[in-house]
Amino acid sequence: MAAKVGLAFDGFVTTAEAIDMAKQAVAAGAQSLWMAEHLGYRSATGSCMAFATAAPGPLLVPTAISPYLWHPMPVAMEMATLDELAPGRAAIALGVGNPLFLAESGKALDKPIPLMREFVEALRRLWTGEAVQMQGEHVQLAGARMAFTPSVPPPIYIAATGPDMLKLTGRIADGVVLSAALSVQSVRESLAICAEAATKAGRDAQAFRRAGYLFFSTQESSRAAVDAVRTKLAFVMRNRFLAENVRRSGIAIDQAAVIAAVAKRDLATAASLIPDEAVEAFSVAGTPAECRRRLQDFIDAGLDEPVISPIGGAASMRLILPILREFAG
Repeated sequence: MAAKVGLAFDGFVTTAEAIDMAKQAVAAGAQSLWMAEHLGYRSATGSCMAFATAAPGPLLVPTAISPYLWHPMPVAMEMATLDELAPGRAAIALGVGNPLFLAESGKALDKPIPLMREFVEALRRLWTGEAVQMQGEHVQLAGARMAFTPSVPPPIYIAATGPDMLKLTGRIADGVVLSAALSVQSVRESLAICAEAATKAGRDAQAFRRAGYLFFSTQESSRAAVDAVRTKLAFVMRNRFLAENVRRSGIAIDQAAVIAAVAKRDLATAASLIPDEAVEAFSVAGTPAECRRRLQDFIDAGLDEPVISPIGGAASMRLILPILREFAG
């Protein structure tokens, strides 16, 4: 039953609250701490720096850093600095980003596959400390070099959803981190795409890291746990790339209306559009016993690094910690 269980933060709570939760999770056996780079919320790399000193031990993963918003040189610097603070514990998850929030920042999703491929190559070359000459379609480096390098190259995960990005991930990344709000079926199918691509590229598919976020709500009442997840599901479903996951589930969700409500920051309306069956299909929610069974379903689907995104505040966290201890083994 043991798995490399991690804890995810979305930047919605204060940095002090996140640090306190990180300490509790690490004490319970969490092997990784993941901090999301949701635009307008808390900084991913800054938070991981805080975790490095406050909660020693686990892997630290800023996620999902977008090549549309960042140049590879400052990202290479940030990660080398994090490794300097916590040697061998730095990793990064790259992702193109959410189309809605990117548009608000004046960015459009243009040729994400070649951009991601060039960005990964640039990071790895910069971390060697050698001068990098690179004239890609999206990334240009003219002799850029790092004055210091990480103790080991940070593992690179890609936050992939669609089949093309999943295939690229299998070919070039150290691992994948799947979005929250995927069904067990979608997790299984997504990991299979990565594994097939890795094998075709002559890579060791067994060494490939298989992480995935899980919205996790544990309460004594199943009803209360389910209700607590709705807003988080609505927020993540602002991402149009989850449309195929919703379609395959057969669950009726007006995703266009959800996106429109989130664009207005009307999360109450967005949450009201998420039915009970969507919570049951796309999250881990219920009593502690129900959540244990549901977490095992996702591990059985192939996740060897389930990343718990806790919902419900301190009361829910108290019930999550024993589950984390059990699965972290």
